[in-house]
Amino acid sequence: MLLTYFLLSSFIWLLGYFHNGRLVRPKWKVPGKFLFYVGVSTLLAYFFQHYALIFIILHPLIGLYFHTKICREHNINWWTCQPEEKYLELQERWAKGDFGKKDD
Repeated sequence: MLLTYFLLSSFIWLLGYFHNGRLVRPKWKVPGKFLFYVGVSTLLAYFFQHYALIFIILHPLIGLYFHTKICREHNINWWTCQPEEKYLELQERWAKGDFGKKDD
């Protein structure tokens, strides 16, 4: 069962990565994000069995909700992250702690 949860969390993470993972900056964050999400998912599955599904499924769904909401607020296509320059600029501002809405 632990292997099943590991594979499920890996699959869900990869779906998110192929959606907009190419835009993650800096690139060294990608393996760290993978190890964190899959590691926490696997540990939760080890200690809490099927209750780990709450984290495995809800964590990316909450992330998708906020991704969609923020993209729409900034006139960015949430599916394609276009315009890419605008998305990357928003991501850079957030990394610096600037969460305010910039006039477009």
